[in-house]
Amino acid sequence: MLLGHGTGKLLQETAPGVYNFDPKNPPISPVTNKPITTYYKPGQTWGSVFGSIASSYEECRAETVAMALSCDFEILKIFGFGDGTADMDGEAGDVLYAAYLSMARAGIASLELWDPKSRKWGQAHSQARFSILKCFLQSPDQFCKLDYKNDDLSDLTIKIDRNKITTAGRKAVESYLQKLHIYKSTANVETGTKFYNEMTEVEPVFWGEKIRNEVLRNKQPRKVFVQANTVLDETTGKVSLVEYDPSLEGMIKSYAERGI
Repeated sequence: MLLGHGTGKLLQETAPGVYNFDPKNPPISPVTNKPITTYYKPGQTWGSVFGSIASSYEECRAETVAMALSCDFEILKIFGFGDGTADMDGEAGDVLYAAYLSMARAGIASLELWDPKSRKWGQAHSQARFSILKCFLQSPDQFCKLDYKNDDLSDLTIKIDRNKITTAGRKAVESYLQKLHIYKSTANVETGTKFYNEMTEVEPVFWGEKIRNEVLRNKQPRKVFVQANTVLDETTGKVSLVEYDPSLEGMIKSYAERGI
């Protein structure tokens, strides 16, 4: 079953002359519809073969699994949303729409972690989410698009047609996921690396300059979460809640008064 990080079978020669598949009758790749020709040799691992892109690639594979499975209303029912019926106008439909819209927004926001000087990504999740946004935008049915009128993109808006998520959206995501998964499972590092680099490539003017500038301009201060403490008055048995200012001083005071 394909579920999240580290899942799926890697086709391997586990020891010299020993395979976990039939090399004389190799599996057919659903991407090429031809027998697979690559696999992991003895001693090779996913990380050693795919090297520097392995971490981000795996994050992307895991998140596209989530995007694909969230289109299944029976799965949404497990988490208490809807009754399992496919209904984009109901509560489960709202959750699915929010999931796709949030991922598209994350793809935009991820550009903060792209360095225009080195033209490299500084964070695996950000690189992955940018590629998923590009996957959305490349759907021939245009269920996701970027809308703007100003040349500097200061009015940039993400628009997703919620009624196309379970059709065009799911199709685009599953096609992307299938390629990622098959290239990984078959150790097809040449095709897989080329494909992933293309999907995470940042066009320098539109994405790297205009949109990234807007992302940085709208950047919010990092959130500060300060934990409250409970204090027991032993004379009365009463428990009171002590809260602190959302600041570095408040965070230190909260920790200090916990008596740790």
